Amino acid sequence: MPEHRKISRLLHFIVRLRSPFGCEKQEMADQFSVSIRTIERHILLLRDIGFHISQEGSRFYIRNAGKHKLLPEELIAFSLEEATIIRNALLNNPAQGAIQHLLLDKLYALTDLDELAETMSNLNQSLVITRIRLALQNKEQVLLKGYESANSNSKGDRLVEPVRFQKYYRYLSAFEPLTAKMKVFKTDRIQDVVLTGKKWEFESQHLRSRLDVFGLTGDQPFYVELLLSQRARQLLCEEYPDAVTCLTIKGKKNHFCGEVYALEGVGRFVLGLLDEIKVIEPQALKEYLKEKIKKTELRHWLS
Repeated sequence: MPEHRKISRLLHFIVRLRSPFGCEKQEMADQFSVSIRTIERHILLLRDIGFHISQEGSRFYIRNAGKHKLLPEELIAFSLEEATIIRNALLNNPAQGAIQHLLLDKLYALTDLDELAETMSNLNQSLVITRIRLALQNKEQVLLKGYESANSNSKGDRLVEPVRFQKYYRYLSAFEPLTAKMKVFKTDRIQDVVLTGKKWEFESQHLRSRLDVFGLTGDQPFYVELLLSQRARQLLCEEYPDAVTCLTIKGKKNHFCGEVYALEGVGRFVLGLLDEIKVIEPQALKEYLKEKIKKTELRHWLS
């Protein structure tokens, strides 16, 4: 198993151990699809690195996690040294996937942001986020240099008034004066950020828009239900970790049931796995997919 998956599994294991009811070895083995022996090795590893794991009957617990030894502010943030050790552990293995990036985003969110900026895996993105944070604090406009838009398939500079970060700094909600609209920008598609020094001019139009699990926003959410193969379910969780909250099992089959704000996000995912996903509803998504398939077939025929 890739090292970053083991780290992710250990983090989930720690969360379960710290819950009020703790956990049993068998239930954790079933949840992670591993042997009880593997769970026992995890327990030994956590004890070796300093976790105090107690056992009551068949259930295991982490009691207080040594909170009496730590100040409150130390419980909710990593120091730079702690963050660097964890970051290096993630980056020193060849696997580069959604889970690794999500863990790095969470690490960034739980560490002194300005101090950690120089040690992120992607220095350019760190500087982008740091400059936008400064503009947010000062309520100033910024120029997003070389932004690559997936919707328009174009690249250019965008003058915006940043409003807030979302999804562990993966997205920026901002008001764009040119179009007079709130828009969502992926921070990893921003080449550079220029601080203009100009104050916000359109604060009254800054709407607190919400994102769906595919990273898109809109005026009105609509309900989507998909039937997924096991592979499609796994890929959905890897590419869009927030989608896990919308996954259910009905009659031993995997279903995605949730609200989205735009057809494009969920549509792109379904188009990549047409043989492994069935759209239950809405009809609008079915029509969207049919139209996309027709256009693709026409392009192939013309070529």
